[in-house]
Amino acid sequence: MNTGGVLLVDDVPGERANFEHAFGRDLTVAPSIDQLNEQLRRGLTWELAFVDFNLSSQTSTGLTALLRLHHERPATQTVTYSQFTESGRTLYAAAAHHWFKASALMDKTKNDPGTLVHYRASICSGSNPTPVPWQRRLQWAPLIDNLLADASWVRIWRAIRDAAGDMALVAEMLHVDSSSLRGFKDRATTAAIEFNAKFHDIPHPGRTRNKKGILAAFAAEHRHFLTAPDLSTVMSPGTRRRR
Repeated sequence: MNTGGVLLVDDVPGERANFEHAFGRDLTVAPSIDQLNEQLRRGLTWELAFVDFNLSSQTSTGLTALLRLHHERPATQTVTYSQFTESGRTLYAAAAHHWFKASALMDKTKNDPGTLVHYRASICSGSNPTPVPWQRRLQWAPLIDNLLADASWVRIWRAIRDAAGDMALVAEMLHVDSSSLRGFKDRATTAAIEFNAKFHDIPHPGRTRNKKGILAAFAAEHRHFLTAPDLSTVMSPGTRRRR
C-alpha cells in the first residue's frame, strides 16, 4: 500500500513529466474519475493530491475528485491545480478552498519540479506555499455560497449564459414565471459584484440597474464552472458531509 505518495488528477499526459521528475515512484496519476475510483478500491493512499478542474469528461470534473478524496481519503491534503486565467477557475479555487479545505493552490504554469518539491515539503510541514495574492483572495472563498445559494441556481446560471442575461428568456427556458426569478436576480447580482471585487479586482459599480449585463458577463466568464456536469451534486452540503 502506498502511504506517503503524491496523486495527480489530470487528464493531460504532458502534465506528468514534471511530476514524475519531482516525485518519481511516489507518484500516482489518475487521468479520470474511473481510474481514481479504481485506485481507491485498491486501497492506495496519498499524503498529497494535486487536482485539476478539467478532466475532459461529460460527467465529472475535479470537483468530483475532491469529493471522492474528501470522503474516502480525509487525511490526504489537496492542492487546487489549474491554469487560473481560464474560464471558471477562480470559482474552482474558491470551491476547493471553502468546500473541501484545500491546503494550497498552484497554477499550472508554475509546475516546475523544484516548485512541486517545495509545495510538498511546505504542506507536509504545515506551511502554505500558495502565492500571497491568492492567499488574500481565498480569504473570501465563502462568497461562492452566495453565488450558489440554492441548488436551483445552477439551472438558472446555465440558462443566463444561453439567454445572454435576458431574464424573461431565462424564465421561458426554465418554464417558470419571471417573477419567481427576481430574488435570484437581486441576490446573484450582489454576489457577482462582491466576487469580482475580491477575486478579480473589478471595482464595485455602485448602484446600478444593469443587472442583466452583470449577470450575463459573469455567467460567460465562469461558464465552465457554472455549467460543470457535477456542480449540482457537489455543491450540496449534504453530499459533502462526512459519514
